[in-house]
Amino acid sequence: MIQLDINAKLYDLATLHPEIVELMDDLGFHEIKMPGMLATAGRMATIPMGAKMKHIEWNEIVAKFAEAGFEFAEIADNQVGVAESAEEGAIK
Repeated sequence: MIQLDINAKLYDLATLHPEIVELMDDLGFHEIKMPGMLATAGRMATIPMGAKMKHIEWNEIVAKFAEAGFEFAEIADNQVGVAESAEEGAIK
């Protein structure tokens, strides 16, 4: 599994892993494909921020990304920690 920093900006994640754009679109983040959106809002927004804004269940995002070979982690102080688990549900 490829670990994604849960705190990383969407633009940075999509630059490293372009397939994330399709995953996000499939999950309901359709605006990500609008011209300029990734380069502007994507430089400020994280996936959890977008999930909260679009009212998308966190466990749905985790499952979709896992199917594509990704998992979320919090990366702080050069150590990788476990991100929110799928059982925790939506971000509030």
